[in-house]
Parts: sequence; C-alpha cells; structure tokens
Amino acid sequence: MPIQQIIDQGRVPVKIYTDDVDPKAITQLLNVARLPFIHSHVAAMPDVHVGIGATVGAVIPTKGAIIPAAVGVDIGCFLGDTKIPLLNGTERTLRELAEQGGECWVYAIDSQQMITGAKAVARLTRRNAPIMRVVLDNDAEILCTPDHRFMLRDGSWREARELQPKTSLMPFYSRVDKDGYTTVRHPATGSEQRFHWALARGGALGKIPSFGEQRTVIHHVDFNQANNQPDNLQFMGDREHSTYHRLLVEHNQHWQSPAFEATRKAALTAKAKTPEGHAYLARRGTPNITRYMAERPEHFKASVAGNGQRGRGFLLAYNQSEKGRAKSQEISQRLLNVERPCPDCGETFQGHLRLNTHKRWTHGYNHKVKRVEFLDQCADVYCLTVPDYENFALSAGVFVHNCGMNAVRLSLKASQLPDNLRPVRHVIEAAVPVGFDMHPEGRGAPASTLRALSGGLDLIVRKHPGILKMQKNVERTWGRQLGTLGGGNHFIELCLDENDDVWVMLHSGSRGIGNIIGRYFIELARKDMGKHLANLPDRDLAYLQEGAEHFDDYVTAVQWAQDYAMTNRREMMRLILNALARPLPPFALTKEAINCHHNYVAIEHHFGEDLFITRKGAIRAGVGELGIIPGSMGAKSYIVRGKGEPDSFCSCAHGAGRRMSRSQAKKKFDPQDLIAQTVGVECRKDAGVLDEIPGAYKPIDEVMANQADLVEVVHTLKQVVCVKG
Repeated sequence: MPIQQIIDQGRVPVKIYTDDVDPKAITQLLNVARLPFIHSHVAAMPDVHVGIGATVGAVIPTKGAIIPAAVGVDIGCFLGDTKIPLLNGTERTLRELAEQGGECWVYAIDSQQMITGAKAVARLTRRNAPIMRVVLDNDAEILCTPDHRFMLRDGSWREARELQPKTSLMPFYSRVDKDGYTTVRHPATGSEQRFHWALARGGALGKIPSFGEQRTVIHHVDFNQANNQPDNLQFMGDREHSTYHRLLVEHNQHWQSPAFEATRKAALTAKAKTPEGHAYLARRGTPNITRYMAERPEHFKASVAGNGQRGRGFLLAYNQSEKGRAKSQEISQRLLNVERPCPDCGETFQGHLRLNTHKRWTHGYNHKVKRVEFLDQCADVYCLTVPDYENFALSAGVFVHNCGMNAVRLSLKASQLPDNLRPVRHVIEAAVPVGFDMHPEGRGAPASTLRALSGGLDLIVRKHPGILKMQKNVERTWGRQLGTLGGGNHFIELCLDENDDVWVMLHSGSRGIGNIIGRYFIELARKDMGKHLANLPDRDLAYLQEGAEHFDDYVTAVQWAQDYAMTNRREMMRLILNALARPLPPFALTKEAINCHHNYVAIEHHFGEDLFITRKGAIRAGVGELGIIPGSMGAKSYIVRGKGEPDSFCSCAHGAGRRMSRSQAKKKFDPQDLIAQTVGVECRKDAGVLDEIPGAYKPIDEVMANQADLVEVVHTLKQVVCVKG
C-alpha cells in the first residue's frame, strides 16, 4: 500500500506507511522532523511505535549530524578507488559500484576456506574518515580505515591498525588458464579449480544434473568464458554442447561466401602489415585458437594429427640412447645442486624442487603484511554488504570483512522433524544462554574470536575509560556474553516455509556492551550540547555534529559494537547448528542464508544528496536486497526482497511492531492467553515471557499489507519452535 499519512507540522514532513500510529509516536516523529539537520522528510514504517527519543520503525535522514539515541548501536571502509574483482570478469572500484547501485557478484570465502561467489551491495559508509595504508608482500597497497577488519590465514579477523609486518592474511589467487577460463586457488587445499565448477560444486548453481552417457559440462551463455555470474552458467551434456556450438557456426555460413572470404582475407593481410594491426591480431590470436580448441576439439585434433611425426622418431631414439640418458641425468643433477635464492624472502635452497616447494607453501598460500602506515589524512570511505559470507575479496589479493537478523535454510523437510519438539527446544536453550545468563568463565567463544574483538575495545576505552565505569565487571562480562541471546524481543526459531523446508532464524544484538556504548555516547552528546540541550523538544534527541570532538569516536565505537553484534549472531548460529545435530537427522546448510540488521546509520545517496540514514527498528530494502521480517511468538515471519521505494529511503519494517508496552501486556494477559495464542509452537508459555505474547504486537499480516510497495514476499515462514530469554 502507498503512504497512509503525511503530517506536515514540522520543518520537514513525516510520511507514514500505516494509519495505526500511537499519538505519542506521532509526537516523537514531529520532534525529529523539527530538527534543523533533517533532510527531505522523515519516513515511518508500518511497525512504528514509541521508542527512546525517536520512534522505533523510523528512518531519519540527516546532514552533518547523528542522533545517538536514534541509532542504537549498529554503524558501517575502504577508499572509493579500492578495486573489487567481479564474477563477470571485470574489475570495478567501490565508488563505481556504489554509484551504479543494485547488486553485484563478488568473490568470497566460506567457512571451509573454499572460494565461492556471493551477491553484494556497495555503499558509501563514512565521510571524512581517518585512513591508513596496508602494504602487502606483493606491493599491493590498501587504503582503509584503521578499524576495518582483515581475515588472517587461520580464518580469524584483525583490525587494520593491529596488523604487524609478516602477519599472514587469507589469500585470494585467481588467473586465466590456457583455455581462457578463470581459475581460483582454494586456501583450504592449495589446489586450483576452474571457478565455474567451484560455483557448481559449492551449490550456487543448484543440483548438478546428469545427461545419461554424456559428460556434464558448463556452458557460458554469453560465450564469454570470463563471465562466471550464475545467471550466465548453464549445465549441458558435452555432446549437446559441441552440437550447439557447431550449429551456431553453421547458421553463420552465409557470411562465408567465396567473395566475402576473399575480401576479408585481403583486408586482414593488409592490416597485419601495419605495426598496430600486427599487435592487434597477435592479441586476438591466442584466445581465438584456444577457443577453437575448446569448442571444436575433434576438428582441432584432426588438423594437427600429423604434427611432429618427422621429428618424433629422432627424439625418441636419442632419449633412449646411452648418450641421451646420460645427458638427462647430468641436467637433472645440475638442477638439483644449484643454489637458488627465494625472490620473496631471500632464503637459499638447493635445487629448484626445494625452492618451488618453499615458494608454494610459504608464499603461495598466503599474503603477508609488508608494512602499515598511519596517514595524517581523511577521506570518504566505502564498503560492501555481503549477507551470505560477510567477507569479500579485494583485487589486492586478500579477504576483508563486511558489515546483521540471521536466517539459514537447512536441507531438512518438515516430515523429518520429530513429533515432540520439546527436546529440540531444550538442546538450543542448553547451548545458548538466554536472558541475563552468560557462558561460564573460559567456556564461551573461541579465544581467537575474543582476541579479534578485544583490541578494538581496548582502543575505545583507553580514550573513553568512562565506558567501563557504567557497569560492574563489564571488562569481563562482554566476552562471556558473546554467543548469548539476551531477552526482550530477541529470539531463536525453527520455522517451516511454504515448501515445508526447515529454517533456523535468530535475532540478537550487541548485548550489554553495546547498550553501554550507546548510553555512554547519548550522555556525551547531551554534555557536548550544553546549554543548547534546552532548545531540543526531547533531551534524548541530543546529537553529535560531524567534525566535532567526539563524532569520530562515536562512529568508531558503534562500528565496533556492530562487529560484536555480528560476531554474536554468528557464534550463536554455530552453537545452535551444533546442538541441533543431536535431536535432528543429519542435515546440511543450503546456500539460502539471509543476514540483515537494524538500529544503524550509514551514508547513502537519496534525493540528490549523500545523507546519514538512521534506521531505528527498520531494515534496508533496496532493489533486490533480501531481508527478514519476523512476526511475534506464534505469528508468521517473512523473507522479503526489497523494491527500493524512494520515499521510504529504500527501507521497510523490521518486524510486527508493538501495539502496547511490556507492562501493559503483563497487566492485560495471563499465561492461559499465551498458551491459546501460541498453539502449535514449542515455546515457553509462562509469565516470564508474557510481555512477548502475540497480542502485544500489531498483526503481522496488516504490517505486510501496508508495505506491499516496499517489499515482495519471497518465503512465508511458520514457527514450530521459539526460544525466548
């Protein structure tokens, strides 16, 4: 449905996608619309309801300032000139991808350290951010923000400012082979594979079909062997493939009349006699002959069948003679004894075999940091969002981190679930602490995961030690809370879609440490505003201006909190899937995995301007972008695809949205109401989760109907298990 209300009583209008809005929420929206740095209008999603300072479900565009209370704790870097290799065989800069808009296909690495492909969206993430230079051992230079994370060779993450010379990074190696196909080297094995088959074996192209007695091949639809986007790849039988190419040639025979051929050859001969023409034909020759060899192998073999026959006999006779064998041994021994220095590190090895082995394992399967330089300059920076893998490859040859609710589809069907789902809920609750619980000391997330986060937090609290004073033992508890659910509207669910496929979905954030960071900077913004705070309609709307003393500190701190939230969700999903292996039949993860986040700020281009877009309880819904919209306990949830609606700033609701406060829900409903409203769902049905009863939320069907212009439904999910804190 289109916009339901436009309220024009502020400095800019408020556009609302529902007619079900609490009067207090209207007041909050107007308070925001009266601020001097709001651009164009404020958008309110169908799930809009009262929040702290700003409404939940609001999208707030600002110029030159950020409101910490409206952001929560999630924010999104590389310079715009950073080059990204794409699956279509081209290379584009982050700036070009951001200006182009929409999705692109990039290289990524999965949890098994195998190279694959993934959809990504590029965006401008920060303006005038401090930058540094990372130089690799291949002399590639990467300009990024100090807090951006690089993947190490062991799969862990480290911020750029913590990199040291000789630190081994996860490598990305690709090349074009002799037949014109792109190959990649998998870090897990060191082996090379043509990338179209790497995609196929990884499941990106669906089930690999068989063609009877024919060998299965992959056809490039546009005949460009370098274009490995999945929509350009098609399975065929090898004989069918050869016939297809032959028919294409035969259908063009009308161009090959004797007169046409004579004219064409004369023109080519004349062109070949010029330096430019000779160079042009030389460049075309190799790919043409390799394409011919690949497309017409039988014809090629027949054409060269007699090659080398005259010299073959002489060569065989010499190699088998006493003189020839002696010469071969002499050459082999000489090669084995020659001292050869490694061109990468200078270490000397006896013989080319030892040198090649050293180069392959020491230098070939990783990139090392040569040096890092902190620069006294700032620039606008960009990043890619890669929901499926949360990383992407740079043309420089390494993998870096991208900056969300998680959902993953399993290979199981509804019929494979046990009749009694209570044991399933119990193993999840045993694996993932909920509410105020946390992991026991020393038994939480892996040490490498904690180390990857601790450096960034240390830098933040070194400058802002007051963060640690806001809660007792926070320096110890943040690590134990990693991989925990929390309470409130956070959840873990097992769902079934319209095809009876099983999904795991979860919603959690940056836990206590994120809340502390948010509260700290809200208070700091109030102090910075001083006497001007009295001019605001709500003191929770205190803001930090771009260029002010604490603005960059806030951006850095919230970026860290977002990284923590992402790591928390990833750790939870790992624990959940491991736990589900006990009560469920064997299963695999499909490639259909969705990540999205809300409560964050990003720099985006809307209505002709680069703006800070704050989504508080809203998710991005750009054209083609996948998102998750969960309902309440017992209600449906949705996997959606964005439509890029301009007036919503390419956004949509992040859930059903509360229609009453938690205290009101506890007064109005009792456990019997909860039992009645969650029939068919294995979940807690006691007073401890009464504030999350479906009746406390807006009907999700109504919310979805109100945002039909914003998203289209891809999957409708029905809960069968729900874990709450």
